[in-house]
Amino acid sequence: MSKIGSEHEMLREFAGFIDGVPADTSREMDENVLHIVAKDLQPASWKVFGKLTVVEVAAGLVTLTLCPQFGLGFGAHNAFLHRLHAAASPAVFYLLCGMLFVILGAALGGLVLTRHEIRTVAPAKNLYFALYSVLAYVTLVALGPEVFMAGSLTWVGGAMLGNVFGYGFVIRLRAGRGAAGEPAHG
Repeated sequence: MSKIGSEHEMLREFAGFIDGVPADTSREMDENVLHIVAKDLQPASWKVFGKLTVVEVAAGLVTLTLCPQFGLGFGAHNAFLHRLHAAASPAVFYLLCGMLFVILGAALGGLVLTRHEIRTVAPAKNLYFALYSVLAYVTLVALGPEVFMAGSLTWVGGAMLGNVFGYGFVIRLRAGRGAAGEPAHG
């Protein structure tokens, strides 16, 4: 069918739609549709935070493959990381370690969440990141073969910064392209 013929057919179908008998929907149907739309526009906070947590934990587990402390994957006996650990002060090293541990998960979280989910978590995102950082730290201390020294508490600060920067960077990128997200200033 030619382009003109196709356009005429679409116009004919549209005219038929306009001239058609309006469908009388029930009040129950209207309420169901409104409920579904409201649910999509304002998802449950616990579901959104659950989704973000799954993404962060999965990315954290992938990140652990680089960490020589746990001896997983590629991180076992990494000469570069050992030299970095020896050269840097413990506070700086753990700050960077915390940032690197969470930044991938935070960035992926910013990519995976929808615009409405981002809006849902926005008011409490910093509290969530702080709690996630502390819980990740406590988990790593509990599971780690070596006990972190007191200076490693800066790991939590690094994790918090990594979360805020990783998530915020991706959200701003998405907002800048008009895809989704918080305003560039928020």
